[in-house]
Amino acid sequence: MNLIYSRFDIMQGKIFRFSKYMTKTAPHLRFQSTRKSLGLTQKAFADSIGISLSAISRYESGETEVSMVLALALEHVHMVNHQWLMGGSGPVWLSPEKAKGFVSPNHPLLEDYLLDRPLIQGAASCGPGGEIGDPGPGAKRYAVRRDLAHQVLHQSGGGKETDLFFLTCQGVSMQPTIFDREIVLINTYVDGRLEPRNNGIYLVRRTPDDVEARVKRLRLDMNRHQLVLASDNRQFAQVVVDLDDTPLHQLILGQVARLVDRDLLATAPPASDW
Repeated sequence: MNLIYSRFDIMQGKIFRFSKYMTKTAPHLRFQSTRKSLGLTQKAFADSIGISLSAISRYESGETEVSMVLALALEHVHMVNHQWLMGGSGPVWLSPEKAKGFVSPNHPLLEDYLLDRPLIQGAASCGPGGEIGDPGPGAKRYAVRRDLAHQVLHQSGGGKETDLFFLTCQGVSMQPTIFDREIVLINTYVDGRLEPRNNGIYLVRRTPDDVEARVKRLRLDMNRHQLVLASDNRQFAQVVVDLDDTPLHQLILGQVARLVDRDLLATAPPASDW
């Protein structure tokens, strides 16, 4: 890479060279640049912050997005400015006096603190029974705080860590609750799909053979044996699905529990809105 302008930061007796170009790049490139500037191998870098070698590789390639928790861990261990790492602003390095602590002086390993889960493609990732399997090593992955993941599981019907997946929502039908291209965390635990919460937000398809899945609010009308799919954007009409003999878990693929930074379990409108 050609360096148009270079800046030198002195830290712990070493001189590190960064270009102004690096302030305009994606966080994963700044993440990789940081490791190289420290003179560490991927293995040594991984050991220093308590994550696996494969995780380092995914972060550097951009397969897994650099999270704020990871940025704060690097700030704690290597005095890397988390604001620079995440957004390219401010100095690259912080003095030890200004570095923020990460969780506690005896913080747990990052892999114990974070849960790494894949990004799925809706019904394209779904089996005939409504089950969603791990899309494999080529899938993009994101991380969520492990304690938050357990809270989400508890609030959305139970299940295991492997029942959680990330999903990119597309379209404007759920605005203003969920915007186009926002990433949500969904719980695919089967018991929660068999007993959906009225007015809850779910990933759903109209038939077991439907190749498209939609994020909608649900209302189960047991008297008419129908499933009503509604959008928060009232420009979109409700859709009524006749259940006939179709098991709910083949249509309801998972409960949308949380945006990356917002709790969605508390957004249900009153029943009178239906």
